[in-house]
Amino acid sequence: MIEVTGILVICYLLIGMEAIVPGGILGILGFVGLFVAAYFAHLEYGGWFAPSLTFLLGAFGAILLVFAEFKWLAKSPIGQRLFLAESVSGFSNKVVASPEIVGKVGVTITDFHPEGCVEIEKNLYDAVSESGMLAKGIEVKVIAVENFRIRVRAH
Repeated sequence: MIEVTGILVICYLLIGMEAIVPGGILGILGFVGLFVAAYFAHLEYGGWFAPSLTFLLGAFGAILLVFAEFKWLAKSPIGQRLFLAESVSGFSNKVVASPEIVGKVGVTITDFHPEGCVEIEKNLYDAVSESGMLAKGIEVKVIAVENFRIRVRAH
């Protein structure tokens, strides 16, 4: 009985640590430990009733532990330091030019090595040059619109 109880305590510690150390490994080890505890219950008591009861009560205790972690830990001082309190909304990158810009002519604002900044119709865009390095003030033509920049070629 001491072995079974000890294994269940270790399982609960592993499952409890899962809230602090994410990744799923500790939770999986804790769940596998429930099977180990059931196996030791079978060795000690034999039959199927003791191992089944050990596994079911152990799993019920683990579920209660996880529920308590989500309810209590998020509101505790420790949990408030561990978890994010608010989310950020917005975009990480501004929208690049629409496909209608392809074929338009602009002027390089910076030197291109082979990337730089180009002004087209009074708007600034990040661009990459197919012509290689370009000096500031060169006229360029838009060839394509890519993910977060446009592709230009010396005009």
